[in-house]
Amino acid sequence: MTDPTPDPNALDPAAVAALVEQVRALSEEVFNLRKEGRVLSTTVERVAGTAARSAQGLDEFEASLSEISARLAADVAAAPGPSNAGPTPAEQAAPPAPAAAEIDELDMKVLMEWVIEHIGNWAQRKLARTSGSATGWLWCSYWYEHPEAVTILWLLRRAWLEAVSQPGAALFVYFRDCYYPALRLIGDPTGPFHGCTHEEHKDSPFVPVYPRGFFDPLP
Repeated sequence: MTDPTPDPNALDPAAVAALVEQVRALSEEVFNLRKEGRVLSTTVERVAGTAARSAQGLDEFEASLSEISARLAADVAAAPGPSNAGPTPAEQAAPPAPAAAEIDELDMKVLMEWVIEHIGNWAQRKLARTSGSATGWLWCSYWYEHPEAVTILWLLRRAWLEAVSQPGAALFVYFRDCYYPALRLIGDPTGPFHGCTHEEHKDSPFVPVYPRGFFDPLP
């Protein structure tokens, strides 16, 4: 019995398998290219939108500058000519503006000592027992863990340094306009200590300044 003659039109299973694999690879490549195209398109749209907003902001800024320049020119034209009079007494008494190097930088050791002396050893408040309490002043013993509170207290210390070097009612003005408003600000139920009490510290999230998922990879 002789073997059957092979059909020249029959497909080789190995060749078919190879072709199927090639088609699968090409399909996957096409899918990836389409995906990359969508990502690029979305990125371009987002960048274009940002550029448009920036351009609009620049246009508004330039328009504001033009308006301010026109107003300044009108004020200069309407102002009286220069006189030969010397500086006024107020100008003579005004201290020179401090140079950039003279502006002190935040020193936590200095601030800690100041807070202990001027708040811890001086201020008397009815403290809130819970963060959600309707009565009492909110304070966190870990105030140095709250960047907003640290900044406000450091600026408050600056105001105190200026006040103690001035005569008359400068200290009273400091307490009225700086000290008490600052304490009310940081002790407000919606302020930096809103999740804390004087006995317990809680890390609170910062205010979101961009929508959730803004920096997530695009699909």
